[in-house]
Amino acid sequence: MVDVTNDPERHGREGALAALKEAAQDPAMQKQHGPAAESFEPEDYEHLIALAWRYQFDDDRSKFKRELRELQEHVSNRILARLELNG
Repeated sequence: MVDVTNDPERHGREGALAALKEAAQDPAMQKQHGPAAESFEPEDYEHLIALAWRYQFDDDRSKFKRELRELQEHVSNRILARLELNG
């Protein structure tokens, strides 16, 4: 992985974000995951990449896992809210 200090212009980070967004916009992915895939917003992807980048060399994965669970909970609540509106 590219360390942020080795990537001052953020090309690696932006590439990772672009790849994540491309995968998320894939029709097969959207069909497979339906409402869950539609519940992600652009800032969710940015947050996910920022988390991965921040903790990429951290041997203690507990902070990464905790913040990832917080993001998951946030998106899960959004999914449930959308389902309630549509149900």
